[in-house]
Formats: sequence, C-alpha cells, structure tokens
Amino acid sequence: MTLGFVIFYRVRELSPKELEESKKKWEDFKQKKWPKGVRLVGEYDHAFGIGYNGFFVIEADDYDAFLKFYDSFRDYTRWYVTDTRTITGVKQ
Repeated sequence: MTLGFVIFYRVRELSPKELEESKKKWEDFKQKKWPKGVRLVGEYDHAFGIGYNGFFVIEADDYDAFLKFYDSFRDYTRWYVTDTRTITGVKQ
C-alpha cells in the first residue's frame, strides 16, 4: 500500500530577498532533511481556482513516514508558509 498526499500551501508576501532565501531553504530541505520513505512526486506553482499559492504531491510508505516529513516541513517553512491543506489517498 502506498499513501498519496496533495499538500496545498499558502505563503505570506515575501520581499525579493526573502523569496530567494525561501527557495534556497526549500532546496536545502529537499536535499538534506527529506525523510526516507517519502517521495516527492511533483511540485506545482499556483493552484488556480483556490486561495493557495501552490501545491506538491508526495507518496509515503506509511503514516509514520508522512508525519515525520510533515513535522519537519512545517518546522522548516513556518516563517513563510502561513497555511496548508492536505488531501490524503491510498494507492492499492
């Protein structure tokens, strides 16, 4: 069984310097802090039709792996990601 997650995110307005910093930190997070058992399927700027700035899709082997990822993600991005919404599914 594989779990799938669509995570919508909303970011606060960022200065050009903050935007550059957030992009660097996100790349750092993906390379150095991404937990095992969680795979990044895709990243999407813009989420047209809803009030979020974008979303990404991940798959996880189990809920524990996802929770480890999500806690790290929120701790790492809390300074600029103001809101998230997650949709969960199961791939058989």
